[in-house]
Amino acid sequence: MESKSRFTLTDFSGAEVTHWTPAHAECAGGFRCKRPEFASHLKRRVPRDFESHLGQCWIILDNGKIAGYITLLADRLTVLGKDLEPKQMLRSENVEYSTFPAVKIGLLAADKRARGAGKRLLYWAIDYVATTLAPRLGVRFLTVDAAYDTDSDPHYDISSYYASFGFEYAIPDESLPPSQPFRTMFVDLKPFIDAESELA
Repeated sequence: MESKSRFTLTDFSGAEVTHWTPAHAECAGGFRCKRPEFASHLKRRVPRDFESHLGQCWIILDNGKIAGYITLLADRLTVLGKDLEPKQMLRSENVEYSTFPAVKIGLLAADKRARGAGKRLLYWAIDYVATTLAPRLGVRFLTVDAAYDTDSDPHYDISSYYASFGFEYAIPDESLPPSQPFRTMFVDLKPFIDAESELA
């Protein structure tokens, strides 16, 4: 049985977040999380997407092992109204678009033994996009396709986790069982961008 001392940290809520490079591939061994495919994604999909410039990954590294990881990629957001037509969400700002630039969380996973690693990565991503990317390119929203799996026992639905961080559903009534194995969610980054501007 693997030792419980896999990591030196007992709380990852303030852990450093590092940009993944191919040199970190050897640190992925033994990664365990609630969804086993995310361990496979760390070993296979993250290196592939990095090489193909389809996504970038950031990790929490401790004791030479990955405690958690998050990937970010370009996206666009369309939010539907109750009539299932695209909403012009920013009309109060004199913006009449119905599709908006966004950054997507592609993958987010934490080792089951790394307390607080997932929350740390999500807070980090919101801050990183709002304070580092937003001043350099047009991006207003952070999106995620929150996994929903009716085949698992018990059913797996991570959308409530994202909702606790202020994420909203992009399709009305998506709190009901979706037709796809995920729920598209988003959070408006403008409050975070504005807060950063006030501190500058």
